[in-house]
Amino acid sequence: MSTAVPADNKKLGFANAFIAATLMGFVGFFARHIDAQGDFIAFSRMLCGGILFFAILAWKGRLSELRSYRISAGMVASGFFMGNCLSAYIAATQLTSIANAVFFIYIGPIISTLLAVIFLKERMKFATWFAMAAVFAGMMLIVGLVSVDAGGVHFGMTFSSKTFVGDMLALYSGVGYGLFLFFGRFRTDVPGETRAFWNFVFALAGISILFLFTRPGVAQMATSDWLWWIGIGIVCGFGALGACTIATRHLKAAEFACVSYWECVVAAVFIGWLVYGEVLSAVQLLGGLLIIAGGTGEMAIGLLGRGLKRRKIPETRPV
Repeated sequence: MSTAVPADNKKLGFANAFIAATLMGFVGFFARHIDAQGDFIAFSRMLCGGILFFAILAWKGRLSELRSYRISAGMVASGFFMGNCLSAYIAATQLTSIANAVFFIYIGPIISTLLAVIFLKERMKFATWFAMAAVFAGMMLIVGLVSVDAGGVHFGMTFSSKTFVGDMLALYSGVGYGLFLFFGRFRTDVPGETRAFWNFVFALAGISILFLFTRPGVAQMATSDWLWWIGIGIVCGFGALGACTIATRHLKAAEFACVSYWECVVAAVFIGWLVYGEVLSAVQLLGGLLIIAGGTGEMAIGLLGRGLKRRKIPETRPV
């Protein structure tokens, strides 16, 4: 099977990145309605994603692609880290502060960008570095990691021996997220739906291994819990992670990273503020504006640059 990389489609890539970030922002909304262990909730996202992408391939008469495209180490790693990073993040929120867990997982897009610059030789303009700095600073403001009051500027992260395990899980979730995005840049010769299906399959395998140690229980789950469990699987699994897989096929790591922080705005503004009435401070609103400015700025750079000069994507190795 040829590993030639098809021409990128920036509009499709940015559209899917925006959809992915938007739907990911609803994770907390769904999770609040499910009385279940975090990794079991993550399992729903992988299970629904795998089933629905298999159904799409069957409906389109493309199941033969599951055999015609060789499964490579990069495809396995992308799916494995996708499942593990989400499970580790949810576990971290139960064992350390939310501020610590959020900070560590959101270093993932930066890790993927640095890896892509080093190993895939993806070039970054100064404007892109500036946009990434803006969205990362905005994330820290909107989630409350940095606050400002009469006493000065305060940083919200704290560490102690009691939260060591949680902090390490949070760190792993960020590294895993970065590796998921990085390995998603390999094997772009494989169509988006096919890559998404295999991502979910290997993510399920990774989470199933964790079940041997965590042994989640479901006896406490009522009918409403199961309905929300299926809902998060469809919206935040099939929808969000499927769109994420397609986006990484067409965008450079830095381009996806800048848009991914839109998730913070959705979670804080559309869910926290509009649904639960959690009022945002002026500093948090400033953080949201920084994320919007940085993300839209990078989209403009990518789309305008694509229109002025067609960029040739270097062939990625079949890792």
